[in-house]
Amino acid sequence: MILGFDIGNSNTVLGIYSGTAFAPGAVYRYRTQREASADETGALVRQFLLHHGGPGGEVEGVVFSSVVPELNRTYHEMSGRYFGREALEISCNSRLSIRIRYDDPSRLGVDRIVNAEAAYHEYARDCIIVDIGTATTFCVLHADGAYDGGIIGPGIGVTIDALSSKTSQLPRIPFEKPARLVAGNTEDALKSGFYYGWLSFVEGMIARINEEYGRRFLVILTGGYSGTMIGPALKGEVVIDSMLTMKGIRRIYELHTARG
Repeated sequence: MILGFDIGNSNTVLGIYSGTAFAPGAVYRYRTQREASADETGALVRQFLLHHGGPGGEVEGVVFSSVVPELNRTYHEMSGRYFGREALEISCNSRLSIRIRYDDPSRLGVDRIVNAEAAYHEYARDCIIVDIGTATTFCVLHADGAYDGGIIGPGIGVTIDALSSKTSQLPRIPFEKPARLVAGNTEDALKSGFYYGWLSFVEGMIARINEEYGRRFLVILTGGYSGTMIGPALKGEVVIDSMLTMKGIRRIYELHTARG
């Protein structure tokens, strides 16, 4: 059993991998706590394993991808203390199948690297990877494994929170499709603005990237809002892969263990 962690700004996802499968057999999502200690994190993970993954002694390896650097040491300590394993911390210097074209690869978010690694193996196509999370990222990956850079925009939840906190009369609303585009009340007007505004943002960025390269890319969507809200409404060839990041984490782990 391998434990893989996707440590994000808002949430962390723990995946339990068994056998040779690249997608985890069980996942557990919890709030990212920047002040959490190794013991607090270890107790949380152990509790989940007791219900879903068996005893901690069966853990053969630990790997994590993190965009929260202040937690990296915590996960290294937790891995050694609770599972007797040295955790593999994924970075731009990890063994990869892809080639990174970026001015300073150390400034490239590890989540984007992991997504690209998974997309390269899973789809083997020229693609745009759209990850809709705390931030919204667009990454261009060529079929030969060349990562060509990307775009970073604000996230849906962050933007909804910002508008609500900075205005006196606009409530915080859920991100959902309204009954009609042009609304007759404030709440539905906000829903329309966010839903159709974000849909237009994603579609517009994809169209501009296609125009920039003079071709149509396969669009791969991942992240919290991709599966039920944005993905089904997008035009063109779209794949929704909610486990893309977790697949990439396992693949990079295997690249390291295969070579020793």
